[in-house]
Amino acid sequence: MNTALTLSTLPTLLTDCVLVGHAKRADVIWTPRQWFEMCIHMMNDNPSNFFLMPYRDDGGMPRFKKAFRADVEKRIMWAWDTIRGRAKPERAGSIGFYPTNAQRQSRWAAMDFDMHDDDQMRARDCAHKAFACLIREPQLFVALTTSAGDPQHSGWHLFIFTADFYPCEDWTRLLKQVADQIQAPVKPGICEIFPDGSRGIGRGIRAPGTYNPKNGECSLILYETVTKLLPNGQPTALPKEKLCSLGTRSTPRGKTSSLPSSEFFKITAASTRHSKLLQLVGFLFHQCGKEVARKQAELQHTEASPAPVASLTEHLAEFEGAWAGMERQWKRKLSPGEREKRDGLTTETEREAFRIIRNWSQTDSGDSDFYVHCETLGERLRITLQGAADIRRRFCSSGILRKTAEYEPRKKAARYEWIASHEPKRKQSALSKSAWKTSIKTRTA
Repeated sequence: MNTALTLSTLPTLLTDCVLVGHAKRADVIWTPRQWFEMCIHMMNDNPSNFFLMPYRDDGGMPRFKKAFRADVEKRIMWAWDTIRGRAKPERAGSIGFYPTNAQRQSRWAAMDFDMHDDDQMRARDCAHKAFACLIREPQLFVALTTSAGDPQHSGWHLFIFTADFYPCEDWTRLLKQVADQIQAPVKPGICEIFPDGSRGIGRGIRAPGTYNPKNGECSLILYETVTKLLPNGQPTALPKEKLCSLGTRSTPRGKTSSLPSSEFFKITAASTRHSKLLQLVGFLFHQCGKEVARKQAELQHTEASPAPVASLTEHLAEFEGAWAGMERQWKRKLSPGEREKRDGLTTETEREAFRIIRNWSQTDSGDSDFYVHCETLGERLRITLQGAADIRRRFCSSGILRKTAEYEPRKKAARYEWIASHEPKRKQSALSKSAWKTSIKTRTA
């Protein structure tokens, strides 16, 4: 049973608990895997399009809108590329999350201390006092950040994380206790809290370290303990090859790779099994082979709480139907060149690799080339590292991939371009060649 979400102690409050000079970019504090896991945690088991998209419109004005058709996985990577300085300024991306879900529960909350009145010291003192209140609570994990860029000219964000879900009203009560303790009125321009007790989904807030479209800078991290909450800080795999490490370990055949994003699709309420299954299939179809996805669907049913009415056999039969439907839709979207290349493949494993790598090629970062990480590909297909490398080599020789950058030992992986979509060259039939020759002879005579 969860411990009560409340302040157990009221310590003497300090205003210098963190040195401003300690502020660092998120990519200095966290590895790509850790930051991705934190974002997954902040999704609160919501659907994959339930997040906030901060951006600048064509006129350069900041906008904050809820996603509807965007994919959270691509958006997380886009935000991470922006943090690392890999995204072009005009294509800078950010991401935020909502501290609630369908059950009106959350496993994180936040406080925003603004300096709209240019009183930077007031915002800084409030943030540090709130930090001092919460850092002593053993069930809480925190991240103290600037709202954007230089701590001397920025507001402050304080994120609080828990391992378990708590009702949103409990979070609101806790944040109000903290605000009362540090004597910070909860109102715009001074202190805003997330969740704030409003009905509906409420307001979202940018993830720690992300790009702020208001001034074009990324938040900086002063202190965090949320890394301790992540699963050893090292999830076994990521749903996108771009964020994976460049190790050389092979994956034993039969080992199922763990896809963190499948956490979105756990069955946690009655009468949601079918919809959760369809969401799971829709996501995994582009990420892994059918055998791996089927194992995920089996785990989804086995770990469901409450237990579904439908049996596991019925659940897996629905999986087969949903997967077949996704495959039909996907094939219709292939270009003529892609259809020709895919039809020329001789094994189902190669055809599944074609589907996965094609998805990897469709990045939002603006780059035309991308990594094809063999270890990750092997995990997704349940084949060996050597088997994945052989597939990559065959794809290059058959005109599906083209290498654009060589491998640099212990520095950079090789990069590739997807060229299967190029239109196939039309071959003249024997009949047309004969007719052409006849035409030439006639004109010559």
